[in-house]
Amino acid sequence: MKLFVAGMSYRTAPVAVRERYAVTPAQLAERDAKLVRSASLDEGAILSTCNRTEILGVSRAGEAALERMHRFLHAELGDGSAAAAHVYELRDGEVVRHLFRVAGGLDSMVLGEAQILGQLKLAYRAAVDARTTGPVLNRLFQHAFRTAKRIHHETGLGAASVSVARVGVQLAREIFESFDGKQVLLIGAGEMAESALRGLREAGASHPRVVNRTLATAVELAGRHGGTAHPMESLAEELARADVAISSVQVDRPLIGRPELERALAHRRGHPLLLIDLGVPRNVDTAVQALENVYVYDLDDLEATAERGRASRASAADAAGAIAREEGDRFLHWLAVLPHAPTIRELRERLEAQALDEVRRTVSRLGAPGESLEPELERMARAIVAKLLHQPLEQLRREASSGFAQYYAGALRELFGLEEEDP
Repeated sequence: MKLFVAGMSYRTAPVAVRERYAVTPAQLAERDAKLVRSASLDEGAILSTCNRTEILGVSRAGEAALERMHRFLHAELGDGSAAAAHVYELRDGEVVRHLFRVAGGLDSMVLGEAQILGQLKLAYRAAVDARTTGPVLNRLFQHAFRTAKRIHHETGLGAASVSVARVGVQLAREIFESFDGKQVLLIGAGEMAESALRGLREAGASHPRVVNRTLATAVELAGRHGGTAHPMESLAEELARADVAISSVQVDRPLIGRPELERALAHRRGHPLLLIDLGVPRNVDTAVQALENVYVYDLDDLEATAERGRASRASAADAAGAIAREEGDRFLHWLAVLPHAPTIRELRERLEAQALDEVRRTVSRLGAPGESLEPELERMARAIVAKLLHQPLEQLRREASSGFAQYYAGALRELFGLEEEDP
C-alpha cells in the first residue's frame, strides 16, 4: 500500500486560489465517494479548511494513483486555476508526519490553532460515512487524533484561545488600539464567529451585534456574550452602524458586494469601516477594496499578524514537532508490518490449533475429567505458543523497519508450511 497527498495550503496558494478549491462540510461525503471511484483508490478522504484543501489517498497502484488524484483535485474540486507551484504532493512517511503536524496545529497559519483538530475529525467522519476509509486511513486518523491530544497535554500547544479568528481580533485591536465606544458586528454564528466574539469581549468590546442566516443560532451566540441578534436581511443596516465587522460565513459567492456596501456607506458620513473576512470562499467582494474609508483584510492579510505570535510559542512548537515525529515513526512501523499481518495471524492460529489438538488427545487418553482440567490445559497451551512465537514475531516487526520483513516472513511461511502470501 502507498500513501499519497495532493493539495494546497496557505503556504503555497493565496486565498484567491484556495477559495476555488474549497469543499463545504455538506459536500465532503459525496466528494469522498467520487474521489475513490474516479482515482481508483483503495481508501481516500478530503480535508478542506480555510487554510488548505488536501486529498489523502491509499492505493496499490503506485504513482498512477497520485496522477489521478491531481486530476481530481483540479477537475472536480477546483476550476483548474491553480498553478503547479500552488499544489504539493507527499508520499508515504511524508504523508504521515504531515497529517500529524496538521492535527497538532503545527502546520496552521496560527501556530497551535485548536480548530484544525475539529475540522480533521469532521473530514474523517465524512469519509467514514462515505465508506471510503479502511484499515490504513482509520488507523492513520485515529493515531493523528491521539498525537494531537498528546501535543496539547504535554506541550500546551493547541490551547483553545489560539485561532485564526483571534488573530483577526488582534489585527482589529492593533488598528483601533481600543474598542471603547466601537460598534462590533459578527456576520455568521459558527465556531469561527464564537472564537472571534470571545476575543472581542476579552479585548473590551461591548454589546456586540450578530447577524446570521439562522436567527435562532445568532440569538444563542449573542445571548452568551451580552449582544443582540439580527436576521441576515438587516446586514446592510448593521454595516451602516458598525466600526468593525468580522465575517465567517460559508458562501458560494461574496456576501458583501460593492453596491450593498455603497448604500451602507451613504449613512456613515465618511466614518471608516474595518472588514475582516475569515471566509473561504471569501465573504467580501474584492471590488469593495476600492471604496473610500473601507479597509478589508482577508486570511492572506492575517498571516503577518499570525507570524508575530509564533515566536512566543517556539519552544512548545519544537517539543510538539518531536512528538509528531515520534508518533509518525510509530505509525510507519505499524504500516510496514501490515502486509505481513496474515503471516502473523496464520502462524499463531496454526500452532495454537496443533497445541490444542495435543491437549485434547492427552486428556482423552488419560481419561481425565475434561470439564475441570481441559480449559486450564488449553490456556497453558496458548500461553506456551505465545512465548514461543514472541521472539520470531518481534524479529519480523524489527525487520519491517529495515525493509527486509518480506524475506523474513517468507522464511517463516516456508518453515511452518503456510500458504503463499498474496502479493
